[in-house]
Amino acid sequence: MKKNNEISHILTISTSGALIFSVTGIFLGIISNSDMVLLDGLYAVLSLLISALSLYTSIIIKKPSSESFPFGKYIFQPLTIVFNSSILLLLCILSLVSSIYAIMQGGRDINANIGLFYGIFSFIGCGIICLLLSKNRKKSDLIYAEMFQWLLDTCVSFGLVLGFILMFIFKYIGLYWLIPYIDPVLVLIAGLILIIMPIRLLYKSGKEIISMSASEEVQYDIYNIVKEKNLKYNIKDEDIRISKMGQVIYIDLQNIVNKDSYIQDIKQADEYRNEIIEEINQNFTNFDKWLNISFTEDYYSRQIN
Repeated sequence: MKKNNEISHILTISTSGALIFSVTGIFLGIISNSDMVLLDGLYAVLSLLISALSLYTSIIIKKPSSESFPFGKYIFQPLTIVFNSSILLLLCILSLVSSIYAIMQGGRDINANIGLFYGIFSFIGCGIICLLLSKNRKKSDLIYAEMFQWLLDTCVSFGLVLGFILMFIFKYIGLYWLIPYIDPVLVLIAGLILIIMPIRLLYKSGKEIISMSASEEVQYDIYNIVKEKNLKYNIKDEDIRISKMGQVIYIDLQNIVNKDSYIQDIKQADEYRNEIIEEINQNFTNFDKWLNISFTEDYYSRQIN
């Protein structure tokens, strides 16, 4: 419960930061006539909605199981990430279309002083929040997704600062004809950078929703724990299935025992099970776990028809 409260607290900070940047970005984007600043502000609005939804999801999934959700509500975490990523992907596509259209129309005149001020403000603020989330990214996939979001916003803000510095340089050396193209080109570059993140998150969370196998790293660690324990108990073979959904890892372990195995009664089976649970808990402190262990002399049918 303490871990879940900490996750909710971190996401609350992210939500508050998104609110500040959304209001500031849209206001300064309008008065400076900069699509780049406006894009950053609109991105912050979506970040606000995403952070609020992530915060709500973090509260929902920590509620106990019910008759409607006998295995908990962990499905809401990857569903939330898929929804959030889809919206981010749509924004990236719209920004790419808008920037290409602006370039074809001869660029856009903007107020560089306001844009530079916002860029510096956004770069520092987003960077601080990103560092906070980075330190806690292993505690939840929701925090990890939020960290990516703020990391990309930090990169975009840095590009914003560089772009407006270029604008002043071009004015100084007399390349006035290039100045109107800086803003749409920055939007184009930002869109190309930002589009990577939602695609990656969509793929990762989509795999979890359809219950595909957990990551190779998770499978490798659990497999080693099981093999080491089975060697100790002289269990020659096993069938293990591992999947991950949001913040929970599902493990189904079928051990094939015989007369030479050191598990011949329920007491020994319970000792084995407790040792496995203890080691998995030690190695996967940031996840909830669902574990089923069975013992049989022959492989049972994997599907009931």
